[in-house]
Amino acid sequence: MKALKSEAIYTKLIDHMNEAVWVGDDEEKTIYANPKFCKLLGYKLSEIVNRESYFFWDKESAEKVKHVNETKRKKGISSSYEGNLLTRKGKKIPVLLSGTPLPDGGTIGIITDLTELKKKEKQADILSKAVSFATDAIITIDKKGKITSWNNGAKLIFGYKEDEIVGKSVKKIFNENEVEEILKESEVLHNFEIHGKHKSKYELLTSATFTPIFGSEGKLNFYMLIARDITNQSKFEEEISLKYRKMKEAYNKFGTIRRQMDYVFELLELCKDYHDKKTVFDFIVSSIIMLARVDACVLRIYNKDRNTLDVASSFGLANDWQGKASIKYRNSLAERAFDQASPMKIIDITKEPKYQSKYLAKKNNLYSLLLIPLRFKSEPVGSISLYASPEKKLEIFENDFIEEYAMLIEVVVAMML
Repeated sequence: MKALKSEAIYTKLIDHMNEAVWVGDDEEKTIYANPKFCKLLGYKLSEIVNRESYFFWDKESAEKVKHVNETKRKKGISSSYEGNLLTRKGKKIPVLLSGTPLPDGGTIGIITDLTELKKKEKQADILSKAVSFATDAIITIDKKGKITSWNNGAKLIFGYKEDEIVGKSVKKIFNENEVEEILKESEVLHNFEIHGKHKSKYELLTSATFTPIFGSEGKLNFYMLIARDITNQSKFEEEISLKYRKMKEAYNKFGTIRRQMDYVFELLELCKDYHDKKTVFDFIVSSIIMLARVDACVLRIYNKDRNTLDVASSFGLANDWQGKASIKYRNSLAERAFDQASPMKIIDITKEPKYQSKYLAKKNNLYSLLLIPLRFKSEPVGSISLYASPEKKLEIFENDFIEEYAMLIEVVVAMML
């Protein structure tokens, strides 16, 4: 009676376990399986009883189970190992089997479903490989500033192998003062620049993200630093910036409004997208008027066949100026400007012998002239004439930016011809 009672208790206990349980006789035939096991494989208990245990495993796992039964189970030795159960529909389920021999020669197996664990392991493996083979340096640092992990990207950037650098201070690869500052931080720092040192002693510039990692109790566990080598990018940006440095210096020195750069980029955009010549030439003249604050401006294009400079666009001139739509290049002020390869600056054009439109200049209240030759590959492509009234006679020569802007206009005009 006690035996029956004990058996009922054990059966009830097994039935309510969270783990799948399988019980077999000394011939590996199923005597019992709890509801968890039946649900896991998709069978009813009546369909399982008397089936050999090997039926529930895939081929490789079945071989493993047979080997364990023959080597350990018959000797009364318990064992644990992983395998793949097969559901009714043939789906493989990764499990951990803990098998224990019974006194009557049978076996009880407690089976843990590893599906979720395997998914996490796979995700962790993918993440580990992503970190390992990333081209960015991904480094972990302990609270004392010692490097605790080092990926392949870090090796590529800094030159050290993992066994050469793990355990060393992070100051070995980064500027000491900069490192001390960031290690004081308790918040994430995004995309900041920090100077690094390669194993071969040359300096690097990196863009980094610094993340303190805290435990569940809010205590700092370690730091993670992700760095990208931007040394070459920085050099390239520096080279590009040199081309615009004079324009920016003019902007900073004279406090010129930000529209200077806006006009540069707008002109570049016009060239990038297709536009007719008239649109581009009109934009050039209007932008010069706004940038230089002059009273009038004329853009002329060099006509090689006729050896003339022809008006392409103008602003601020009366209709009677139309008679000067085309002027001879030879012996002109423009020719002199081309020969000396620099702008002509004339304070009073009414006293300039070679200036041929003194009457029109007086009529339009134009006093000073800045004539900028436009050259491309040492050949004339046109000219820009800026006119100012007597009140602005000196201002016209104080805006160095216009001469720099003309360098861009030279290229644009050459492209449009």
